[in-house]
Amino acid sequence: MWQAALLCGIAGYVDALGYVQLGNVFAANMTGNTVLLSIVLAKGEWAHAATYASTLASFFAGALIASLLKRALPQGAWLPLLFQAALLLAAALAPLDAASELALLALGMGLQGAAVTQFAGTSLYTVVITATICRLASGLIDGLWPPPRETSVAPRPAPRLIFAVCWLFYGIGAAVEVLLFGGMRLPLILPAILLALFAGWLALHSAEGFAK
Repeated sequence: MWQAALLCGIAGYVDALGYVQLGNVFAANMTGNTVLLSIVLAKGEWAHAATYASTLASFFAGALIASLLKRALPQGAWLPLLFQAALLLAAALAPLDAASELALLALGMGLQGAAVTQFAGTSLYTVVITATICRLASGLIDGLWPPPRETSVAPRPAPRLIFAVCWLFYGIGAAVEVLLFGGMRLPLILPAILLALFAGWLALHSAEGFAK
């Protein structure tokens, strides 16, 4: 469970940095960016539209790259995360404008989103929290009011705790960035180091079937 919580915390952290410091654009929340892109297009604000569109394209490119790497190296889910860590370091240290920094961050978030989606048999995306909230609600109802059994096999209990923890850590990650590091770029080094360490751990344990 800690693996999912760590990645969700990083996503919340980077999302908050993008929104607060880089012009109200999310680095991980592509649902929000899609809505904001539609709004500025409807208003004819083309400069803002270009920023949202490039961020969405970068995220999609990252997800494509991670998916290709996973197909080529079934036990190599750690590789996109290591690449993501390098991108965060580049965003922190290179003299970039806001649009370029957002592109790097979104590319990294796309890599993370597609790299690891299974945690102890539970499917979960660590860069988006809406589906996690819905699955938490569904799991709570299943616990309070179990569905009728259609077979003699007992249904597997819904993993409610992991969804609640991930929701919490997504928010904690965002709060940490704003409260402790707001207005600074170098704190991107913190999630980069955490990602690199996690990628190393994942590489060592990939043979045990954690990442699929």
